[in-house]
Order: sequence, then structure tokens, then C-alpha cells
Amino acid sequence: MKTLIHAIALCAAACMALPAAHAATVQQHAVQSTVPDPLAGADAARGTKVAFTLFLPDAKPEGGYPLVLHSSGFGLGRLRELPPRDTDPGASYWSRVDRLVPTLVERGYAVISFDHRGHGDSGGDSRIMDPRAEIADIRSLIDWAERELPLRKGVDGRPRIGSIGGSYGGGYQMQLAQLEPRIATAIPSMTWYDLQHSLAPQGVLKQGFVQFECFMAQRGKVRDGGLLRPLCETAPKPGAWAWNDMGADAQRLRDAYQAHGPSGLSWSGQPSRRVDALVVQASEDVLFDMDEGLRNWRQLKAGGGDVRLMVLRSGHVNPRAGQRDKPARCGSVDAMDAMLGWLDAKLRDIEPSAPSVPQLCIALDDGTAFEGTAPIAAQSGAALARTEVRAGLPAPVFVPLPADAPHGAVLAGVPEAELDVRAGGGPGVALVGLALRRNGELMLLSDQVVPAPPGRQRIALGGVAARLRPGDELGVALFATHAQYVWAPASGAPVAGIVGDNAYAVSGRVWLPLAAEGAAR
Repeated sequence: MKTLIHAIALCAAACMALPAAHAATVQQHAVQSTVPDPLAGADAARGTKVAFTLFLPDAKPEGGYPLVLHSSGFGLGRLRELPPRDTDPGASYWSRVDRLVPTLVERGYAVISFDHRGHGDSGGDSRIMDPRAEIADIRSLIDWAERELPLRKGVDGRPRIGSIGGSYGGGYQMQLAQLEPRIATAIPSMTWYDLQHSLAPQGVLKQGFVQFECFMAQRGKVRDGGLLRPLCETAPKPGAWAWNDMGADAQRLRDAYQAHGPSGLSWSGQPSRRVDALVVQASEDVLFDMDEGLRNWRQLKAGGGDVRLMVLRSGHVNPRAGQRDKPARCGSVDAMDAMLGWLDAKLRDIEPSAPSVPQLCIALDDGTAFEGTAPIAAQSGAALARTEVRAGLPAPVFVPLPADAPHGAVLAGVPEAELDVRAGGGPGVALVGLALRRNGELMLLSDQVVPAPPGRQRIALGGVAARLRPGDELGVALFATHAQYVWAPASGAPVAGIVGDNAYAVSGRVWLPLAAEGAAR
């Protein structure tokens, strides 16, 4: 493996040598997938319209076009015109990922940016990434590209096709990479392994993001295929906080959401297909946390391909919880350079331009990174003394953990906890986050807060990434309520979720992904 510094220098030099954005051919197209469109009335059997924009370089590269598929997040539409180039390395992932497209076109790629079914100009209703609907639609785009474009082919005779996109635009990639043999590589970013768990860990609704999902549907940005209405009707009701509050619809939606992702493929016993992939996730993502990325990474690695993981700091943030976006970096590695280099290596066979991304890179809070072949395992155990959290408590309770945490030690992985939660009022749900006290100030690590309903249970806490300093005291932060678990109007008090009447007592044991020394860059 080439050294990181050498590879990044090569990529940086190549990027600096690129001219200003060239004019590209931009065409609007649509194909009909074979999936019936329930909203098309008498024409339903004709299939579902899939709208897309085709970006082509002015000159066809020798050997044909490598093809990159692109789509955006939930409720958002395709790129209709070439965006400005990525010129701000200090910006967040979300500000930069679409701006990779003009650079890809300059490098000779054909790019197809498409609207998912139920979105934008595409037909149909959203099935939330159903492999028999959304994934089938995307496979029809690949059929069209093979018919209409001179695509670059590998030594195996297959077209060189890859994919990019984050959030909902990452969700399609995990399934497509496993179900479509024409996909040579994928860069699934900030996305889920088990969507039902992401929206309702331990069955507790993550109301902040459920509210956003419902807002997009109510604004007409998404046409619902029956998997949003029960959730969006139930979640804002006073007293609603649990997935099971949907009553008879709860099991149907649970089954559908779990099936529409890698967890569904895994639980059905489908073997992992060999495909090269760069999985990009974030430790401070409070919708699809680090653990989701680790599960996707392991799922893809099981197929035997070249699969690597880059964990940035910020992904889906909740401004109501005081979160802010951070630069898209992992230590000294710029995520966009890594993604461009990865596509060049896998689709254009230009090996020197591929940054030598470690098998696993986790960005730490001090600007360095932990790297290795796996995250740090949760093996350093500490007892959590019984602690009561009263209803209406305005600030979290900090409970120190008797853990040996020397200066320079690194947390880089997913903590686990075995908890005994006793309800004291309201839902009685414990809201737990790993934290530290630094210079008298409480710091919630990686912004992760995880719910634990009443009873005894062993759960994964949110993944964390931090380097300890002298005097740091590790512990657990216990909340009576938190912005991630309340449904609240733009102004005014929360109306549903884990609100002011929540009280509980909790005790147990916590296992930390803690190492005395971490590789820093």
C-alpha cells in the first residue's frame, strides 16, 4: 500500500492542475422501469417513469465513459445542471459531495443524477428503498446507459459503473451493490444498515428526524407509498414516543423498514456479493451513527472485496441540539480527494491517483485520526452506580465511571452498556450518552444520546471518537429529555416524545472502546 502522504500529494497535485470547469453536455431524460406505477391510473402497467440528468464531457475518453450514478437525500431532487466545483476544503460533506460532479465530468466520467420514485419528476410513490421498486428503477437506468452510451469496460467485459451519494442517496447504494452485478464500486455515505433501528432505537422514536421526514412528505417533496402516513399521523400525538404507538401498523412498518436495507439482505441469508467500496460515515451523525457504518462496512467486507471505512466527524446534525457541521476530513485525508481517487482507481485504473486510505480511518476531535484494521473493541468495563433522574431536570446528570483513562488515550468505536432502567414517571426511558468532564465543563462525546426503555437490556451506545487530555474525567450523561427525542414546533414547547414528565433510575455497567495509545496523523 502506498504511503498516505505520497498518495494525497499526488491527488492534490492533480486537482490543482485541473483547469476551470469545462462546459459539459447536460441532457434531461427519462426511462420507464418495469415496476407498475400505482399513481398512473390506466397506465400503471406501463411501468414507472424514472427522471434523470445525464452529464457528459465534451470529448469521449478513449475506451469509453466510466459511469457514476448520483442521487440526493430524502425529499431532495436530482441535479438539473452542473453545480460549481468543489473549492472549499473546510466545508462539510453535504456542501461538497454534489460539487464532485463537475470534476468527475472533467476527468471523463459520464454522470447520471436521478430522482428516486416518489421524488421530483419521477413517477410512482416512495417505498423507502424497496429492492422491488426503487432498486429495480435504478437497474433500469443502468440498462439504458448500456444501450445508449459507449461505456468503459473492464477486463471481465463488464461496464465500469460506480455510485455516490449520501443519506437516502447512500441507502440505494448498499442494496444496489449487492443486487446488481454491473456495479464495480460504491461509496455509500452517511446511511443506514437497519432503517427501523435508526428511526427508533430500542423502539423509541427519534422524533427530531421523524419530524423532518414527515415535513418533507407533507410539503409534497415525497409522494407516500403507505410507509410514511401511519408514522407521521402517530408521532406528533401528545404522549406518543414509541414505535409501537402506531398500533396495528407498527409491525408492518417495522418489517418493511428493516427489509429495505442491508439488514434485510443479511437476515434473509443472502450472501454478500464481492464489490469494492469506500464506506463514509460520521461519529457525530445523530441519525445514522457510526455503528450503522461499521455494520455496512462488515457486510460488504464479508463479500471479499476491497472495502474501507472513513468515519468523519459530522453527518446528519440536529441544530436544535446545538450541533454544527464540520469539515469533511479524517485526520490529514480530505474526504472528497479520497472519493475522487477511489473512483479513479476502481473505474479508470489510475492507481497513483487513489489516496492510500487506511482500511479504517476514524476522525478524532483533536484533528488527528485513529487508523487500523478495525475499530477499538468495547472491552474496558466500568460500573454505573444507581442514579435517579428527576422529571423536568434542565441539565444532564453526570455520573463518573471508574475507568483508567490515561492522557492521550483514544476512544474510537462503539461503547456498549448493560442497563437496569426503572421508570419513575412518564415513559420512564433512560437517555444515555458517553461524556467527559473537562476543566469543569460537561462534554457529550460525539453528540450521541441513546434511549433505554424500562427493564434490563444490553445495548450499543452511539459510536464515539475522541482523544483524552490531562484531567479529563470519563463518565455517562443522563438526560430527562433531549432534542433528538421530542417532536416540537418551530416555536413553543414539545408536543410529543420523551418530554418533561420523563423520570427514571438507572444502574448497570458500561464497556468502553478505549485504547491507551491511538495512531495519530
